Amino acid sequence: MKKNSILESLQNRKFRFGGYATLLIIAGLAVVIVINVLVDKIPGKLDLTQNKIFSLSDETYKVLDALKGDVTITTVARTGNDDPTVATILAKYAARSGHIKLANVDPEKNPGWTRQYDTSGQGLSPGTLVVASGKTFKTIGPYDMYNYDTSNPNQQPQLTSLSVEQRVTSALLFVTAARNVTLYVLQGHGEQTLESLGMSTAVGNENYASKSLTLLTAAGVPDDADVLLILAPKTDLSTQDADKVRAYLARGGRAVILFNVMTKENELPNLAGVLQSYGVAVRNVVVVEGDQNRVAAQQPLWIIPTLEYHDILAPLRTNNYDVVLPYAQAVQTLALKKRTLKIEPLLSSSSNSWGKTDIAHAKTAAKASGDLPGPFALAVAVTDPAPDASKKDTKLIVVGDVQFLAQLFTSQVPGNADFFMNSLGWLRGQKESISIRPKNLQTMRLSLSNLQSLLYSGLVVIILPLLVLGTGFAVWMRRRHL
Repeated sequence: MKKNSILESLQNRKFRFGGYATLLIIAGLAVVIVINVLVDKIPGKLDLTQNKIFSLSDETYKVLDALKGDVTITTVARTGNDDPTVATILAKYAARSGHIKLANVDPEKNPGWTRQYDTSGQGLSPGTLVVASGKTFKTIGPYDMYNYDTSNPNQQPQLTSLSVEQRVTSALLFVTAARNVTLYVLQGHGEQTLESLGMSTAVGNENYASKSLTLLTAAGVPDDADVLLILAPKTDLSTQDADKVRAYLARGGRAVILFNVMTKENELPNLAGVLQSYGVAVRNVVVVEGDQNRVAAQQPLWIIPTLEYHDILAPLRTNNYDVVLPYAQAVQTLALKKRTLKIEPLLSSSSNSWGKTDIAHAKTAAKASGDLPGPFALAVAVTDPAPDASKKDTKLIVVGDVQFLAQLFTSQVPGNADFFMNSLGWLRGQKESISIRPKNLQTMRLSLSNLQSLLYSGLVVIILPLLVLGTGFAVWMRRRHL
């Protein structure tokens, strides 16, 4: 081919058009590659998952922003074998705070390192997290970062939710706390326990240390008691036990007192006397809710109470959480009480409710003669101000129910456990306790009608291919005339 012919072909209009198109394709590919490289380097990425699995809550951000010392979060696993979901969430912690340091330790190569954090002596399972600040540490097992549904014994446990943030943020609070809060759980009168209610894990996750207390053998409520729990005693406190509780409260003590259904046959006069000192009484009245919009599962004795305005309930209002109280009794504010007492209702029934006065012999929940008209307070917060600033105020939470903490309710109604944990936070002077919910991992399925399925199938199988074919044909026809 002659030189002039080659030059003429290079100057041909079709060649120039094709060259421009090739350059545009190369430039487009270069832009895509550069964007991917830049996006991969950006620490903050959008979380497009349905339940924001990879996003941290405002509560966690507050904890991270308040950190004063360094905290190291170490993943115990061989390099490359760590859980990618957990690793992504931990990277969010490190990106938010310079005090968070991430590390990885291979247990096979560093058995001595893992041994110092193995308090059980059974070894640290691969995937375990060790959160440490100085000499204080807390371990989080790989199975503690996920929640499973074990309600059906005939099926394998079903993965339901992710609780990595809940566990890690709790561990951060634990290792950076000057002192953890101690709960004393009263025993010796047929009381419930945190374990029997299924609340021990929730309490432990928020770094409360719980201890049993038998006043028969103790001189009194210990001085290191931050909160005393009295969980629905079946028999009354002795006069001596009641005096020890009263002495503890008088020196600025804090207590949660929950009740089971009482009748005239199992009244608790000594415990009632303690409450009377603080202007309240739990009545032998089981509340029935007449407003169908305020009952759960169409059970008039399972009340969805009104949330009053209080620091304890502010987080529940923010998250639109309800509380369900089954078989609750009325909590009455006494007419004769100390003038300085501050008694605040927390949970209340509606004006359409009534109180069954003879629950032991009642055959139906329907309103009968002798029943008392509502509304009723079902839970109250009591504050008895200290005489001077050098002493602590006495604070009590009194709830005419204990069954709301049973696992049947706390597993289905998030507000129940949150109400209890927020009450503990208020008693120790914290307006809101850290309440981080696990991230639901159950997939929401898209349900389509037959007509919708047909339309979408036609769009994907027929219309879109025809559009692509028509566009290609139009481009081909245009290029024929160039």
